[in-house]
Amino acid sequence: MKGSVKFGLILLGVVLLLIGIIDATSKKPIIWQRTFAAKDKNPFGAYVLHQELAHIFDKKSVTIERPLYEYLDSVKKTDINLLFYTDYFSMGEAAQNKLLDYVGRGGKAIIIAEGIDSYLLDSLKMETNNFYGYKNGVDIKSQLRVRLMNDNNKIYYGKSELGSVFSKLPKNATILGAITYKDFILPNFVELKIGKGLLYVHLTPDLFANYYLLNSASQYAYVAKSLSHLNDKPIAWYDFKANTNQYSTPLRVLLTNDGLRQAWYLLLGGLILLLVFKSKREQRAVQVVKPEPNLSKEFCGTIATLYYENGAPGNMVAKKIDYFLHDLRNRFHLDTLTLREDEFSEELAERSGVSLMETQSLVKLIVRMQDTKLHDLNDLNLINDYIEDFKHKAKMI
Repeated sequence: MKGSVKFGLILLGVVLLLIGIIDATSKKPIIWQRTFAAKDKNPFGAYVLHQELAHIFDKKSVTIERPLYEYLDSVKKTDINLLFYTDYFSMGEAAQNKLLDYVGRGGKAIIIAEGIDSYLLDSLKMETNNFYGYKNGVDIKSQLRVRLMNDNNKIYYGKSELGSVFSKLPKNATILGAITYKDFILPNFVELKIGKGLLYVHLTPDLFANYYLLNSASQYAYVAKSLSHLNDKPIAWYDFKANTNQYSTPLRVLLTNDGLRQAWYLLLGGLILLLVFKSKREQRAVQVVKPEPNLSKEFCGTIATLYYENGAPGNMVAKKIDYFLHDLRNRFHLDTLTLREDEFSEELAERSGVSLMETQSLVKLIVRMQDTKLHDLNDLNLINDYIEDFKHKAKMI
């Protein structure tokens, strides 16, 4: 047994080692998923952009890993510019109102997202549209270019579906960049004057991804020029990945506070230990003890067989009569010592409901059998038939 366990552990170790070697030496597939996360190094992650902020901006950059509402609620001054980079921007009405209030007090923020929450679009009086690279049913993706309005350089982005543009803009909007097709200009980057501050909205987040920042100098320059509007103050990168779980759980108040979070985990750990030890005590296997079987009937059958095979029916006749008289005493409370008196038959007939004539015949037969010393099988069958017939009629069985 010990040898088989040892062999199994060795085999498991060899398999895990082989899996590790294969995983380490195999070529990793390229993941083209558009995550836009600061820690992702896939083509459409934001690792390069996050690292290059120090070179693009002259100011210091920080990362916000708290819910936006809590962060803005704790900030009294507008001495930092906010950068939001994601696929779809939706922070909740309260947080978005807090953002607009921050900008209105003189702050700056840039939202780089293909999709924007309808509540925020309505608040800004803007509308967006996606033409999916088709015009009048004709595929024009290969002819689309991207440019900034203060730069005549048109850049081609072949790995991305360029199609999200603004279809309606308010009067306080200034177009800073666009997707171009021939002589058509479709705005995708605008500046909005809100109170004392400025809000920048860019609808093509692909352009800021790892792939294009490393692909060519012109694409890198496009990102640097687009973000140059925020170069007057330190930049704060909002980490959506770090805050996703905080927005989706009602326990975010506990999880964002170090002391409460530790107490919560300690409580959960204690409950798990309690359940483990309690389950072991309550689920312990209990041995099933079967009751002793009742073998009385089998014993009687064995004794009857012995009597029958030994050829001594007299004993069986006597036992049959004794058991019957015992039943009469228990059932009808009769004194069987008066069996030979006439009153006994009358009282038995009255209590049992059997006719007096049949009762007297049975009693006479019992008396005769008791007086006879030798019996044969015919006597045994006769007394048995009489007794069983009486029991049926008296409802004793």
